[in-house]
Amino acid sequence: MRKKNLAVATAGFLVGIILAVMVFVFGYLYFVIGLRNYEDTGEIPIETNLGRLDVPDNMSAGMKIPVKNDKHVENILIIGSDTRDPDKHGRSDAMILVTINTKTRKIHLTSLSRAIYVSIPDDPDPQYKRYWSSKYMLNAAHTWGGPRLLMKTIQRNFRVDVSRYVATDFSGFKGAIDEVGGVSINLTAAEAKYLNRRSGKSLKAGTQLLDGETALSYARIRKLDSDFKRMERQRNVIMALFKKFAASNPKRMASTAEALMPYVTTNLTDMEFMGLIVDFVSYRNYDIDQLMLPLEKYGALVIIRGMEMYDINWTKNIDTLHAFMES
Repeated sequence: MRKKNLAVATAGFLVGIILAVMVFVFGYLYFVIGLRNYEDTGEIPIETNLGRLDVPDNMSAGMKIPVKNDKHVENILIIGSDTRDPDKHGRSDAMILVTINTKTRKIHLTSLSRAIYVSIPDDPDPQYKRYWSSKYMLNAAHTWGGPRLLMKTIQRNFRVDVSRYVATDFSGFKGAIDEVGGVSINLTAAEAKYLNRRSGKSLKAGTQLLDGETALSYARIRKLDSDFKRMERQRNVIMALFKKFAASNPKRMASTAEALMPYVTTNLTDMEFMGLIVDFVSYRNYDIDQLMLPLEKYGALVIIRGMEMYDINWTKNIDTLHAFMES
C-alpha cells in the first residue's frame, strides 16, 4: 500500500511539473505575441460577379479563373511598408505572398512587383476616396486602403485566397538578424562592392555572413541593377532569417521573436498566431522555393498616365502562380 501511495504521489508530482511547464510556455508565448501590433481588418470575402467590372480584356480573362482555395494551402501576405508616419499607410515597398503547403511540405515565396497594373476594389479609406482609381499600380492599393484593400486587390487580380497579413519595415529584421548571429547571403561582386562602400567592411563575392545592418542595406539596394533583383534580395533575406531561426535553440528563438515582434503589425489573432508558432515545429523542416511576378518582367512595361507599369498576361501569370503553390 505504501509503495502504491508513493507511486501515485510521484505521478501526481510529475503531472504537476508538466502542467506548470506548459502553463509557463503558453504564458510566455502569449507575452511574445502580445508585443505585436494587432489590426482587425475584418473579413476578406471572395468577390463574385467580376464580369461587371470595366477592365481591359487581359484582366477580364484572368478574373474568370477560380480563386485558389485549398484546405492544405495557407497564404499569408508579408508587407514591407516605406512609411515612417503612423497615421499613413504608405506604399507597400515589398509584397511577398507566403504560401504554406502542408500536403507537399513546402513554403513558397512569391514576390509581387509593386508596379503591376491592376484592378483595385472601390473600398479605400474615406480620407483617400478622392485619390482612388479603379485601375492603377498594385502598391497604390496599400496607400489608399492599407493591408485590407491590398489583400482584396491581390485576391481579385491574382485569384488567390489571402486574408491574413504580417507587415513590417525591413528595419524590423535588423534586430532579429543580430539575435540569430547574422545571416548567410550569397553576394555578387557588385553587391559586395556596394555594401563595402556603405559599411566600410571587406565583403567579397560568394557566401558572406551579414549582420542586421548590412543585411538591411542588402535588401534595400535599389540602383545597382533592377527592381526585380531587389525583390529577389528581399526574399533572400527572409529565407536566410527563416533558416537561421529554424536552426536556433529555443532560447535564441525566444530572443529573436522578442526582438522582431514590436516591429510587426498583423491581423492574425492571438489564437491564430499561437497556432502558427506551434505549427512552426513542422514548418521548420519544409523546403522553401521562390517565384517573382510578373513573368514577363520588362517585356510587359508600358507607360500609363505617365507612370511605368506592367500590363501583364494575367492568365499566364495566374496559372503559373497556382501551379507554383501546388508544386
